[in-house]
Amino acid sequence: MTMQSLTSTDQPGSFPNNATDRVARTRSSVLWAAYGDALGYISEAAWHEEGLLQKTGGAKLDRLMKWGRWMGPPKQRFYAELPAGCWSDDTQLRCAVSRSITNDGFGVDTFARVELPVWYSYMLGGGRASKAAALNLKTRSTPWYANTFSGWYNAGGNGAPMRIQPHVWASPDLKESFLSDVIIDSICTHSHPRAIVGACFHALALAHCLRTASPPTLNECSQMATRLRDAYSLIEDHESLSSVWLDLWQMAANENLQDRWQATVSELLSAIDKAQVAIDCSVRTADVYSSVCDHLWFGVKSQFGSGILTPVAAAALAITASDPYEGIVVAANELGTDTDTIATMAGALLGACYSSNLPPEDPLDAGYLLSEADRLAAISQGIETDSHQYPDLFTWLVPKTQADALVSDDGQLTVEGLGPVRALARELSWSTREDFAWQWVQTEFGQTLIIKRRPEIPARKV
Repeated sequence: MTMQSLTSTDQPGSFPNNATDRVARTRSSVLWAAYGDALGYISEAAWHEEGLLQKTGGAKLDRLMKWGRWMGPPKQRFYAELPAGCWSDDTQLRCAVSRSITNDGFGVDTFARVELPVWYSYMLGGGRASKAAALNLKTRSTPWYANTFSGWYNAGGNGAPMRIQPHVWASPDLKESFLSDVIIDSICTHSHPRAIVGACFHALALAHCLRTASPPTLNECSQMATRLRDAYSLIEDHESLSSVWLDLWQMAANENLQDRWQATVSELLSAIDKAQVAIDCSVRTADVYSSVCDHLWFGVKSQFGSGILTPVAAAALAITASDPYEGIVVAANELGTDTDTIATMAGALLGACYSSNLPPEDPLDAGYLLSEADRLAAISQGIETDSHQYPDLFTWLVPKTQADALVSDDGQLTVEGLGPVRALARELSWSTREDFAWQWVQTEFGQTLIIKRRPEIPARKV
């Protein structure tokens, strides 16, 4: 496919000349990450070629397309027709993280108390831990550093690594200053070191791509992983984590966290070694990647969404692919893997390396994604930016149920925490019992949502 070029006329005029390359790389990384999510989302739950062809209408999965899937809990199932370029929970949560970053840093309280509980009402996908964490944060008394839902201490999936890129995109030095925020962000939903270390590793790999315009070699990946042994100190240096979360985790898991952290870094190093063996076995990108997935045991159900293995697979793909498009198409067509998450992480890495090429088609809400890319790049350069206006957290009331986030505010449709929205010209999708509906809306800042609602939209409570 022919790539679109990013020219100087596309760059915001407020950036100094020495920052234009950083802006271009951030924009490309943001768009390719969403593109990978959108393409991989189509094949995510297709375990066999026949199932994928049924979703694509017999077409090859090498472009964005309209498609549909059954969604919702068993007693409230509905069929959602998804527009071309529609992305999943990976990019939804990445946008939620992005909105929570301002010139003053990462607002973990707005992310945990507003973004995550509201996301539960419009989520497209989402792992078990992310959903349970978001649901538990609806309780006003639950702080982000003590989000102790069932199984919280053992949540080591890739729901954290897939969303932490904004911390790197906004980083002034692209060194390791962002790791503390990556850890804090991860712990809101995932507390096992597999998720936290995996998120830190992916963040370091992305920073390398933005800084050098090339993916890290697997030898450099090993060096990054080794440096993460010392990152444990960031937990001990954080007041809330060291005084509350650490003790909670060690009591729940019945083991020493520092020992588990070091063992997890060793797991990461072992996975990188396995990826190297796989890369040495083949030449063609698709064959190399299939070999990587085999060596990382993605065929084993327990490894499918590993917070350690999926960032390694994304890094290996970034090393072997000739450009972002090839890497994403290969990831999206490797059935039996977490296609959307690996494709979105590989897209973020490769996009940062190939700033002159943009996706052949726009992912959904590309304008909003670019505006966030520019805002984060501005923050990285110390330029004052506008940020999302959250409700006052002292008076904020989280929507009680999944269907309570869409309300009427003096006749204006509003999503609690996100602000006014406009209804899009699509029919409502009703649950089988017609006791709930899902409606397509678009926020004032430009993000499209399909959100659960009641048959009659209630007035906003003041």
